Amino acid sequence: MADIEDGAEPRKFGAFIDHANPLARIFELADDAIISVDREQVIVLFNQGAERIFGYLAKEIHGKPLDILLPSRLTSLHRHHIAQFEASNSHSRKMGERSEIMGKRKDGTEFPAEASISKVLVGGEMMFTVIMRDVTQRVVADEKIKTSLREKEALLKEIHHRVKNNLQVVSSLLGLQARSIEDFATRKKFQESQNRIHSMALLHECLYQSDNLAKIHFTDYIKQLAEHLFRSYGVANERIRLRVDLENLYLDMDTAVPSGLIINELVSNSLKYAFSPEREGEIKIELRGKQDRMSMLAVGDNGIGLSAGLDWTATKSLGLRLVRTLAQQLGATVELDEGPGTRFRVIFSAAVESN
Repeated sequence: MADIEDGAEPRKFGAFIDHANPLARIFELADDAIISVDREQVIVLFNQGAERIFGYLAKEIHGKPLDILLPSRLTSLHRHHIAQFEASNSHSRKMGERSEIMGKRKDGTEFPAEASISKVLVGGEMMFTVIMRDVTQRVVADEKIKTSLREKEALLKEIHHRVKNNLQVVSSLLGLQARSIEDFATRKKFQESQNRIHSMALLHECLYQSDNLAKIHFTDYIKQLAEHLFRSYGVANERIRLRVDLENLYLDMDTAVPSGLIINELVSNSLKYAFSPEREGEIKIELRGKQDRMSMLAVGDNGIGLSAGLDWTATKSLGLRLVRTLAQQLGATVELDEGPGTRFRVIFSAAVESN
């Protein structure tokens, strides 16, 4: 720590500034406020930057307590921090790390500031120098950006809410239409279309309820979708159990929509075809993040399995054709595991994040 000339009077610190020195001229003309105070926090130096920011002339402020430049609610806190700083081993410190920094102009208006403080021994007396910058324009600009973001988030939430409502209206219209159809097979096709619409509406509902509109907590979504499908097909949980093995992953909307529809088709197929009315069993859904930003989604059951010799990649079944089409949309590969029951694995690249 520097010690400037023993015997110098602290409150005449400004006298040590040689105004013929170019460096002193830079100090005086700096845009930032540079203010020095003694141990009693009496102002002994006040540059032109401080004059511009606070509205005082240097001759008005010299010899006045620093409190005159602070809102009254912050003066005691500021004195406490300076006392702590004096007792510390630090030579300089950024101010405002634990509290709000505000300045007060001559006209009484307050302004936000960023500041740093340093200390030096002058004639055996401690001298503190604060360099302060008025950040009003930056704070105002930041607040405008935050307000704009809040408005856009509210708008996006409203859009997702309305899309979900509109999809639910379409689903309800399909349900009303199905009631007038006597043929059971045709009514089931309407039900399947309703489930597909519900899988998309549920995604928009998840985003509407989320704090992050850029990604969907896909783990929660899968659970809700599967439970809806079990209710839709009237399957008793005691007869067919649902098992999930899901990592806590998030997907963006472009990936979540086709992935959700694939789950809808594969779970629906298991519920419709894998088990006879008396047979018990289970359906398992797995989701895991893999290396290189890849993900693995698997839907399987321990039911009767696909018919022998069936080429699922060539079948005309609408559900499996949709799986193939959606997988192509994802750039995914789909594999059918051999063994008892049926298990499809979908490997795809996705913007996946673990929370």
